[in-house]
Amino acid sequence: MLRRSVWPPAPFRTACIAIALTIAALSPASAGDFGRPKPSLLDGFIPPQFWKGPVTGLSAFPLTDLENELRDRSYVLIRPNEPRGKWSAYIAAMQIAHFFSRPENDDGHTDYARMLLLSDARSEASAYNRLIEDTTADGMLIGPFVSVACAIADLDQKRLRSLAYVGELDEWETADTFGRVRENRMVTAWVQDALHERLVSYRYALERLVIKVPSLLAVDAERSLQRLEAKVLAADAPLTQCSGGGLVALRSQAGRPLVTK
Repeated sequence: MLRRSVWPPAPFRTACIAIALTIAALSPASAGDFGRPKPSLLDGFIPPQFWKGPVTGLSAFPLTDLENELRDRSYVLIRPNEPRGKWSAYIAAMQIAHFFSRPENDDGHTDYARMLLLSDARSEASAYNRLIEDTTADGMLIGPFVSVACAIADLDQKRLRSLAYVGELDEWETADTFGRVRENRMVTAWVQDALHERLVSYRYALERLVIKVPSLLAVDAERSLQRLEAKVLAADAPLTQCSGGGLVALRSQAGRPLVTK
């Protein structure tokens, strides 16, 4: 008789997540690495995939060191890039995990500009400097993320090929293997998509700053944005390959085998 996955039923998981989100929302914020909220309330309570990154085709396998790093690096690029507090960060994570669907007509690219323009800073220089700092910081994160994502993609290919040589392979082990590979690819594809969304957000913000509070710093901000755009475009090819074709391809292949024998 085949052994079954140890995952609890879907309604139970959903209830646990709802409780965890409520607790997180009522708890005082505490910053972790890269400004990410510390997951102390969630860690050990629900599977880390739920709050560490996109989820599709859940796997009960433990996360490897590289898979943990992939999710840690993805979070700071996927979450909203304006400070809305701990609650919004967790809501974003749940949207990524497909528990809450994203709106078809998402105008989130205007939020960053609104945050810059409505801040209590005494000078418009603060808004321009914040934009320069954010675009520079994002650019520094891209290279390391691509390296980790593609290293995992290579290991996942070896993982899939190894299925043919594993003795006494249970059905749930096969399903969890494919599920984990899908999760890893979705993390990679979602970050690629998020990077382009950030470019739109930053461009929108810069254009609004230029017409509402013009400054000589606009030139520096434009150059910083151009450098980020160049890095995002350069990362497109490897991220598309290492995600199995990007979000569109992954969604169209949902439920299909990742490899054919």
